[in-house]
Amino acid sequence: MPIRTLPHLILLATTSLLACSAALAEAGKPPNFLILIGDDMGVETVSCYGVGSSPAKTPQIDQLCDTGMRFDNFWTQPVCSPTRATMLTGQFGFRNGVGTPAGWPVPDLIVPEKPASAPPESAREGGRRGRGGGDGPRGPREIVANPNAQRPGYTEPANARPSLSIDAYGLPRALAADAALGYQTAAVGKWHLANNENGGTDHPANIGFDHYAGGIASAVESFYAWSKIVDGEITEGDSRYATTATVDDGLGWLSQRDTDKPWLLWVAFNAPHTPQGAPPDSLLSEETASAIANVDIAEERLPFYLAMIESMDTEIGRMLEAIGPEELANTYVIFIGDNGTPAEAVTAPFVRGRVKGSVYQGGVNTPFVVTGPGIEGASVSKALANSVDLYSTILDLAGVAHDPKLDEVTLDAVSLLPTFKDPAAQVRSYAYADVFGPQQNRIVNRRAIRDDRFKLVLDLQNDTAEFYDLLVDPYEKVDLLQNALNDDAQASYDGLNAQLDALLASR
Repeated sequence: MPIRTLPHLILLATTSLLACSAALAEAGKPPNFLILIGDDMGVETVSCYGVGSSPAKTPQIDQLCDTGMRFDNFWTQPVCSPTRATMLTGQFGFRNGVGTPAGWPVPDLIVPEKPASAPPESAREGGRRGRGGGDGPRGPREIVANPNAQRPGYTEPANARPSLSIDAYGLPRALAADAALGYQTAAVGKWHLANNENGGTDHPANIGFDHYAGGIASAVESFYAWSKIVDGEITEGDSRYATTATVDDGLGWLSQRDTDKPWLLWVAFNAPHTPQGAPPDSLLSEETASAIANVDIAEERLPFYLAMIESMDTEIGRMLEAIGPEELANTYVIFIGDNGTPAEAVTAPFVRGRVKGSVYQGGVNTPFVVTGPGIEGASVSKALANSVDLYSTILDLAGVAHDPKLDEVTLDAVSLLPTFKDPAAQVRSYAYADVFGPQQNRIVNRRAIRDDRFKLVLDLQNDTAEFYDLLVDPYEKVDLLQNALNDDAQASYDGLNAQLDALLASR
């Protein structure tokens, strides 16, 4: 069956889903979870959101929108590691300690030679040079101290790359706490949460995953030749196209699992993160392959960024086809972008400086689409939701029994199950995001909080504030604090400030 006919297969799976899910529930079979993470993708990159001026070709993700629920007001964190940490802990960054891209283990990683036939790629952002080649890391940068006066009591974030605490009560561990459910868990692809303080290459196992295979640092050295960790061990690396290998590894684990038990599979794609370059033609439409054939990656990045999203979309289709309609009938498929689009690929309605790395909408408003038992197809929710919420939502959907360990953990997550049942159901009164710590050559400390209409943006280091009406100004062009606020805006401004103070005081 050609890849491009897969939407029909998925539609058949969804048509049978409602009938099958009732029978599965009666049989007492907990649902499965397939978590698909695109790396550096704002809402404007996916066609079904109807936001961007130049979205990628994403027929498989669009089909998930058609058969599931699309969230329009979903927030992640502004950069990679913090979002992953919120999903795995159910805690905001200020609570779990991960506010900027994480460090990674120091052992020499082995990188195969890049094939001579592989296309040119852009420079890799960060990372360590492994044996055998690959792009090297950026040199050490001098952190510039903030020259501005601080408000009393201000504490500057640490000038160090964070990692997720070894004591964090990870989502797979919380799932496994209810032994009667028998969940099997695995993670494949990008990790970017480890360093030598939390187990290094063993960190995926420390957080609770039964199996891990992928690139543990911030990015692959090349999509055509990259270092790889499998269950804590440094391998000789991988020369398969990284997006394809991630799906291969996920399907390989699924083929070996106990078919009588439920599963959770975390699939963290490296695409479309740097290094950017042309994917194999077999993963692209003829139109896209032709469009990038004569483009110089050194001159223009956007066409390759979009092509990498399309190749990821194609591989998502292959994964769903391999899982098959019967298994999908009892599986929640979750697609999420981990943060907004990077500056080199920004398109309207977003602008440079207000995308990845920022707490503006272009940095935190990402795709979030869910299909699964009981979720109405082609539904759209305007409800507020945060990446932290996946933690409680998955535990709720799985039917995990009361876990005394969670009584000792402060969670920021709330279950989205009511919204899955009714797209209009609002389970949150606010959404929140933060970024703090070293970022390029400076220390940053920014927060954002919103209600169903207004948004407050704070730079805590420089003691500045901005305030936007997202209902009439969704792309934050008019700072309301430049003029007197009307009664509705003033009430929201006061309420959001009070909510933020209460939230930060709870740590």
